[in-house]
Amino acid sequence: METNNTLKGTVTLIDRRILKMDGVSDIAAFDEECVILNTGIGRITVEGTGLKIESLSECGDILIKGNISGIFSSESEPIKRGFFGRIFG
Repeated sequence: METNNTLKGTVTLIDRRILKMDGVSDIAAFDEECVILNTGIGRITVEGTGLKIESLSECGDILIKGNISGIFSSESEPIKRGFFGRIFG
């Protein structure tokens, strides 16, 4: 997925069950309890139960549904790993 040079990051949380976000460049990891996203403004971690990624568009918009208990951000740069880093990392 191609990243945008303009830093943006809008997060909308609806009733702690629906999370809409833009600016996502990569999904670093995910399961039913945690979704880790790389964005233009750093790493975002979403925690909860029954999490499902409903959609991810080519322009970086994501929709996550489930019981969302926390959204955490990291100011560090997103980790850029190659193919083998994803497999063995």
